[in-house]
Amino acid sequence: MTPDTDIPARVGRERTCAQCASVYRSQRASSRYCSNACRLKAGRGKAPTGGPHTGLAGFSVVSKMLMRRSLAGQIALASSRDPGPAVYALTVPADYAYEEMRALFDRKGFGMLTREEFNGALRADGLRAYSTDAPDTADRKRWQARQRTAAARP
Repeated sequence: MTPDTDIPARVGRERTCAQCASVYRSQRASSRYCSNACRLKAGRGKAPTGGPHTGLAGFSVVSKMLMRRSLAGQIALASSRDPGPAVYALTVPADYAYEEMRALFDRKGFGMLTREEFNGALRADGLRAYSTDAPDTADRKRWQARQRTAAARP
């Protein structure tokens, strides 16, 4: 109990789990993991999961609105065996998405959405630009272009 109130004080200090990045209350000053499962995963050498803020929960308002309007979405399947993050991109050209978001912001009374704010939100959330190529195809084309320029050098 705290001296000023008759409400019991919470035991322990809030910490962040070294494996899953969730916040938990620690009974000991030396604890690093929120549960035995996280401790054992770390002992087996499994990569940290990134915590609860990965995916849509960590996106900005602009990106969430793009997702709700189907102007952006997940373009690569996230397999349970694939440790990489899900890949999100615009599903329409950027100019069209910007005009739609600008009109939506005006209609909702959020104020004026500038092009810099729109592009900054896309960059901050890691949304890729609209493309008709799959991400693997685009990566392969960039690799081939680098190989051609390297071969052309004397």
